[in-house]
Amino acid sequence: MSVKAREILESKQISIPTLIIMMLVLVGYTFFYNRVINNVADYQLKTIIGIVCLVVMIILFLLSLRYVTTSFEMVLTHDRLIIDRKIVFFKKTVSEIRINDIKKILPIEDVVKVEGTKQNFTLTNIEGKRKYTVLYEGQGKICSIKIQCSGNFYDSLKKLVKIR
Repeated sequence: MSVKAREILESKQISIPTLIIMMLVLVGYTFFYNRVINNVADYQLKTIIGIVCLVVMIILFLLSLRYVTTSFEMVLTHDRLIIDRKIVFFKKTVSEIRINDIKKILPIEDVVKVEGTKQNFTLTNIEGKRKYTVLYEGQGKICSIKIQCSGNFYDSLKKLVKIR
C-alpha cells in the first residue's frame, strides 16, 4: 500500500481579536461571579455556586483546548483515502473511503444534497487550503465528507479517482 499523497491540516494560531474576546468573557464572568457571591449570605450556597462555576470553567477550557489542538491527517494510497483526527496526542481514524467508491469531488460551493451520512473534516479558513466535498457510495447511499486540502493533494485525489 504505497502512499500517493499526504496532507496534514492543523488549526492556526488564535488571532488577537479572538484572544481579546476570550479575555473579556473571562473578566466579565469573574466580575459577575464576584457580584453574585458577595450578595449571598449562606456559606453552603456559596460553596455550591463556587463548585458549579469551577466545573463550568473547566468544561469550557477543555472544549476550547479541543478545538485549538485538533488536526487532521489525510493519507491517499492507491486504493483508499484515510483521514485521521488528532486531538493533543490522541489519534483516531475517523474515515476510510475506498477510491472505487468515490463518485465526485466538488468545491464546497457546488454541494448537492445527499441522502447518506455527512461528515466535516475542515478547520477554519487556512491560506492555501480550499474546502472540497467528496461524494462517495456507502451503505447503499450517496454520502459526503468535507475536506480541506492544498491544490497538490486535490490534484492527486482527482487524478486517482479518474484513473479507475
